[in-house]
Formats: sequence, structure tokens, C-alpha cells
Amino acid sequence: MHTAPLPPNEEQRLARLRGLGVLDTLPQKAFDDISALAQVICGTPVALITLIDRDRQWFKSRIGVDVTETARELAFCSHAILDQDKVMVVENMVQDERFHDHPLVTGPTNVRFYAGAPIVTADGFALGTVCVVDQMARQLHSVQLDALSRLSALVATLLEHEKARQVEAARTAHAARQEHEELTAMAAAGLDLQAYIDADGVYRHVNQTYLNYIGCTRDQVIGLTVKERLGDATYHNMVEGQMARAMAGETVIYQRQSHFKVAGARHMEVALLPVRGAGKEVIGVVMRGRDIQELKNKERLLGETIVQLEKKTLEQERFIHIMSHDLREPINSINNFTSLLEADHGQDMPPPAQRYLGFVRAGGLRMASLLDSLLRYVRLERHALASGPVNMVALAEQVRDDLTAALTQAKAQVELEPMPTVQADEALLRIALQNLIANAIKFAQPHVPPAVRVSATRQNGFDQIHVEDNGMGISPEHQASIFDMFKRLHTRKTHDGSGLGLSICRRIAALHGGHLSVHSVPGEGSRFTLHLPVPHGTPS
Repeated sequence: MHTAPLPPNEEQRLARLRGLGVLDTLPQKAFDDISALAQVICGTPVALITLIDRDRQWFKSRIGVDVTETARELAFCSHAILDQDKVMVVENMVQDERFHDHPLVTGPTNVRFYAGAPIVTADGFALGTVCVVDQMARQLHSVQLDALSRLSALVATLLEHEKARQVEAARTAHAARQEHEELTAMAAAGLDLQAYIDADGVYRHVNQTYLNYIGCTRDQVIGLTVKERLGDATYHNMVEGQMARAMAGETVIYQRQSHFKVAGARHMEVALLPVRGAGKEVIGVVMRGRDIQELKNKERLLGETIVQLEKKTLEQERFIHIMSHDLREPINSINNFTSLLEADHGQDMPPPAQRYLGFVRAGGLRMASLLDSLLRYVRLERHALASGPVNMVALAEQVRDDLTAALTQAKAQVELEPMPTVQADEALLRIALQNLIANAIKFAQPHVPPAVRVSATRQNGFDQIHVEDNGMGISPEHQASIFDMFKRLHTRKTHDGSGLGLSICRRIAALHGGHLSVHSVPGEGSRFTLHLPVPHGTPS
């Protein structure tokens, strides 16, 4: 627990506070009304007006607590008065290093949320705060924060007026009414429906949003019971049990579908927050209703999208089946019989027939190769990523061994630099690396032996695996399109292939949550880079 330091003007501040003569005075309705308004605006079970004395925090007004003061060293408000220009908000005490081990956080009070607006006098002394407290971590809207600031300004005004109450009574009443109207207007402008219901189930306050939804005036609601406003059936079926739990002291959050006179049928998330008096008894409930109709609409659309995706998956499964069986069989037949025809009768055919048979034979082999590549690409969508540590040097050596025949034929060299262990699916990473190295060998410059270098770096949260060559390179206008399916920059007479290799590499990178990039200069070579996310917590 961090104890707040003393303000630089502590002695003058204490003199100013005590000069007001407000410490240890009896409760006053004006201050209690401000606390109640803060509670309704912010929707919290606890609202306080605090004053920070030398060794204690004293409550001028309190809702939701039964003590009148606490030790200063335990006061959250001791921190809030250090910056008198803004509202101090701690959305989750457990996550704040100043308070995570505070007795009021770890103990039975279980405090999780605090917001305090400093009460600052006209001559610049922060005396205490108007604050709200909750046992739930939460956030406040900017309108609510502005309202707290205005409430604290109103308290400062009232404290000054108490000092000279006999002389300034008329002006004080006018200023308080004006401030109250402004704050009520801000509360009415909130996005949530808000109401305060007393222990008898009677509406005592509603904001303008509430009235806008139900299409009534304030006078038509205030003074009615919840049962009278909703009707017997709705009250008994949807509200009575929830209200009973809240009146028993339980914070209740639930969803229901309501029909409003103006807004129509809406899904609502309703929070019922018990309000306790000085004796810990529940004296009422703050109701906060949030319209979640748009969220429900998006959930419905998401469900429809999932159904469509499942349908697409079934169609894809059927497509894969067709390619795997129905297409594979005729392609294999073409290749087998053309091979037999060439072996058994090739010498008996006239030269034009031999040339035509060669075309058929080559076309069948290309179809088989294309089908293999296409199946490999489509099956990536069904591949369950088996991520684990991968030794990049060992994997690259295995790929180099697999490509021995191509390396020997092209008189190519593959240089492997020291590389770290990365987190990836080893089988998929091997496919990607083999495609990139094979391309580097294939697209060499004429009469220049291919030289390929494989390296890796770690930067900006990604392991970057580079495959760099001295090949023919790619012109800038084509670099954005080379990853498209079936995209070819060269004819089959010069370079064979399906045009799917880079698409497969890009898809493998995407399955890992990464991407594939290229840097290339025509006539100098290319560098393809697989960007794979580094696991959270891995040192850079």
C-alpha cells in the first residue's frame, strides 16, 4: 500500500479547512442531496463527500457506509487531492500498484472501483473530494466524470457559503439551484436508463433517457411504484424476483427483452445496485438499464455468418473429394496410357504423331502437378496448427537435403546462417521454406549459378525468416501480384510450375498469424521473408 504524500501547502490547506468550521458538524440535506445525485449519476452503491484533516478523513455526507471517518493513511482521497485539476479514477484497484494490497481492497469491503473529484476552494486549496465507490471494476462516461467535477465545485461553493451563510443565503440558494439543474441535465443526457427506487418500490428519480424510452413525463413516473408503472403481469414475471434480491442487498445484473412505448422492443441489460443507509440497511435501489439491441443484432448476424461458413466448409469438403477422387482417376489414366503408348508404339509413330503425343504427355503431367498443388493449398484450410519449437537450422538442412537433385542440376549453393528456434508448425514451415528455396533455384539468371542464403532475425514481435537469392528479380509493378493464385510471370517453356507455390507460402504465414513479404531488384535478386509472431513473453 502506498501512503499519499502531503501536499506542498499542507499547513495552509489545513488552516483553510478548519477556518470554514465545517468539521464534525451535523448532516445537512444539501450535501446529502449532492451525494445522492453523484450516486445516481454514476450508478454506484457508495457516494461520499470527504474532507481530509491532519490525521483523518471525515465524511460530511455519506451513502452506503456507516462510519463517519477513517484514518488519513487509508484514504483514497488523500491521493485524489494531490492533483486538483482532474477527477482521479481507478477502474480496478487490484491492478493499481498503489492500492492492490490496500486493506479496503483485500479485506471484506472488497473495494474495486474509485472515482474522486477534488473539492477546491476559489483560492486554490483542495480540501477533500466528492467520490463514488463500487465493489465492481468499471468505467465512467465522460459525462459522468464532468458531473462529478461539477458536483465537487458545488460542494466547494456550499462550504464557502456556510462560512458566511447569514450574509450570502439568498445568493447561495440561487447558485445551488442552478448547479443542480445543470447536473440534472447532464445526468439526463446519459446513454443508459437510470432510476432510483426507494425501499417501498417507489420511483424517486429517473433520467431523461428513461423518460425518452417510455414516452412519459417525470411527473407521470415519480411517486409511482414499479408494479404500478409496469403492470401486474410484467412485474411478477420479469421484475419482482430481481427487485427482491436487490432489496435484500445483492447486486443483480440480468438481461431481458422489454417493450417501450417509444423505443419499441429492445434487449436490455439491467443492473440493480442496492443503496445502504447509515445503519447498513438497504434504503433503495439504483436501476441502470443499458440498451444492447444492436449487440443482439450483431450476435444474430454472427450466427447467420457461422451457418454460412459451415455450409461453405461442407461445399469445400465436397470439392476436395471431387479433386481427390473424381479428377485424380482420369488424370492418372491419361498419364498411364500415354506413357504406355509412348513406350510400346512411340517408335512406330510418324514424327508429327510423336510430337503430339509428347504434348499430351506433358499436359497430363502438368495437370497432375497442378492438382497436387491445388489440393495442398485447399487442405491448408483444414489443417489444425500444431505449433511448437522449431530448430530453424536443422529444418533448413533437411530442406536442402530434399532439394539435392535440383541443387546439383543447377550447380546451386545454399548457405545457412545461424538461426534461432522459432514457434511454428514444423510441417507447414518446411513446405513454405522448400517452396521459397526451390523458387530461388528455379528463377536464376542465365549462366549464373544460383546462390541462396537462408537467415533469420527477430524484430517488432516477429521472427523473420529470410530466403535471399541472386536470381533474375521481380519488377516493382509485379511484386504485389506474385502471391495471387495461379499467377505466373514466365511461360512454361522457360519455367515450369503451377503458380501456386507463393500462394501456399502466404497462406501458411497467415495460418500462423503472420505474413509473407518480398524485396526484389530486377537483375540483382530477391529476398522473401516469412514473418511469424513471437510468442508472448519471449525476449526480443
